[in-house]
Amino acid sequence: MGIPDPPKQTDMKIDPVVSDVDAQGQAKSRLRSVVMFTISMLLLTGAAYFVYQGTNGLEGVWESLRSAPVWMIVLIVLGPLGNHWSVSMCLQALQSRHGKVGVREMFVLVGSAWLFNYLPMRPGLIGRIGYHKAINKIRLRDSLESSIWSGVLAGVANGVILLAALVMIQLPNRWSIVIPLIPVVMMFASVPLMPGRKTRLLMKALAFRQIDVIVWLGRYWLAFEVLGMEVGIGDIAIISAVSQLASLMPLTGSGIGFREWGVGLTASAGGHTMSTAIAADLINRAAETLIVVPVGLVCTALVARHWKGKRDLAQLQTELSEDEARPDPDQEHGSRDSAEQNPAVEREL
Repeated sequence: MGIPDPPKQTDMKIDPVVSDVDAQGQAKSRLRSVVMFTISMLLLTGAAYFVYQGTNGLEGVWESLRSAPVWMIVLIVLGPLGNHWSVSMCLQALQSRHGKVGVREMFVLVGSAWLFNYLPMRPGLIGRIGYHKAINKIRLRDSLESSIWSGVLAGVANGVILLAALVMIQLPNRWSIVIPLIPVVMMFASVPLMPGRKTRLLMKALAFRQIDVIVWLGRYWLAFEVLGMEVGIGDIAIISAVSQLASLMPLTGSGIGFREWGVGLTASAGGHTMSTAIAADLINRAAETLIVVPVGLVCTALVARHWKGKRDLAQLQTELSEDEARPDPDQEHGSRDSAEQNPAVEREL
């Protein structure tokens, strides 16, 4: 009995209406990105001009930077690396609740996403989630859950810092600076006491997010100190929280423009000079840019190489599987010859 021919696959027809809808959606997304990027640049330019007008052509700012201790400038420049490390460790703990992600792997992924998140709509976040699905086999909803938890933990950590700041106000001495570190030690110490693996990883993520908030606090304290701006620890904690919130805005790249004005308005509400506060944030922004560009480019190159390696490996495994499933021509030829030589075999076939 003959074997029927396999059904022929007909070419799929693309609905022109659906295609037009997709094209319109992409066009709107691009337009929205361009508009938000333009608004961000205008706000950033306006903030820089406001500082220029309020500091006599930046003379006061340059003088403050030149007279500042070298160690302060070094810490301001290297501060963003502390945020990079702490956020990477936080996300690594959160993602490990759903799959296996290495520490160095997450460090590189966050570095690459950090660079791309300077563009509107946070494409770095989208790319990182896509990587986890393709390489780490972590579902999209699980990665989204981890990102949401990261934001929630940031809010909790900022609340803890505000409470610590209130305590520090009551203890105006040099030893009060260790108070923000006490919650971090308590969080790490409580990790083994948590019930269940996922709960332990969640507490570990909170501890690293608490370190991230402390780094933000220190960066603003240094910037204010360099500019000779006397700001209480409570006000710095509030300003730092506003800055982080603005940086998470999805419509703008890393909160460009919005963060500067948010910091200035918050400082002004606390009775501080608005132009000097914006100048402090611009100093932190400049430090971030000096770090994020080289770190982001290197991390992006490493992610691309790893992605290519994984893709080539998957392609090789597919080819090997196809080779194993394909019959050997020599064996097939030998079986045919034996059948021709033995009529009994032919009758059985």
